[in-house]
Amino acid sequence: MNAFRFAVAVALATWLWSDLACARPITYTGGQVLVAEAQADQWQARYTYSHSFRYSTSVGYLSMDDLRRTGELDLAYARLAWLARRWNQPNSQGNLFLWGGLGHARTDLGSGVGRHVGFQADWETRRIYTAAVSELHDGAGWRHRNDTVSLGLAPFEHDFERTAVWLVGKGMRTVGAVEDKPKAALVLRLFNPSWWLEAGVDSNGKPLAFFMINL
Repeated sequence: MNAFRFAVAVALATWLWSDLACARPITYTGGQVLVAEAQADQWQARYTYSHSFRYSTSVGYLSMDDLRRTGELDLAYARLAWLARRWNQPNSQGNLFLWGGLGHARTDLGSGVGRHVGFQADWETRRIYTAAVSELHDGAGWRHRNDTVSLGLAPFEHDFERTAVWLVGKGMRTVGAVEDKPKAALVLRLFNPSWWLEAGVDSNGKPLAFFMINL
């Protein structure tokens, strides 16, 4: 492999590693991702296609229960995500993503249009990962919001082609839930350029898991 091809390979590897490392709503042009996530009182599944490094579209399904106003929420939706800003440094990267979508929502109050908007702000090196994510869902007579902040630490830097190991602490809150108060979680994260697996437990002793695969 000549120097030019090697440089291109390293750049592409870094790009793919970085996009997967943060579970971002947009990957590389033409990228396809399947996501499944479950935690106490909610679960969701989502398919995402990235039209470019700036934009992606998704279709998904979200189910939540133990909500104060609606009892439960079942939402089938489509959404558009946008990379609003990216900060590249020699040994770190930061991003700001925005998204919004519409879908069909069913709650104990009835069925109708469900809207949602959200953002993700993240910053990472190959040893430290931080992120803040917030997503607001609302419809006729109801509104709920999920907030999550994360801090991840890697015991050592990982090669691109090998599986990375991270320990991640999270602070989470569902505004509008019966139990509307912050809670903590600790998870073990494993990922490589093809897949991501996360499993742990929250401060109430309930399990949570996240799985993502690049198609």
